[in-house]
Amino acid sequence: GYTASNTAARRVVPSEQQREGRRLVKVVYVVLESQYQASMTSAVRQINKSESGVCVECVGYLLEEIRDPQLLAELQQDLKDANVFICSLIFVQ
Repeated sequence: GYTASNTAARRVVPSEQQREGRRLVKVVYVVLESQYQASMTSAVRQINKSESGVCVECVGYLLEEIRDPQLLAELQQDLKDANVFICSLIFVQ
């Protein structure tokens, strides 16, 4: 199981320079397996490096880790000001 959890390491926050003149969108997501987090982090970093009208703050959680009451509370706090919530449970046989 996934026992060591560090959501701070999975939180992507745009720099002040990246935020300048752009609308901030906060995305919170929950996934079943950790490999999906790398794709989300990469996508958000690309958006923040672009010259689009938005920049993105993003934080992810694994389904398994939100069984911990402290991490569940952290997720609930993140959801309070999220613009987008993604929950992806993909099962492949």
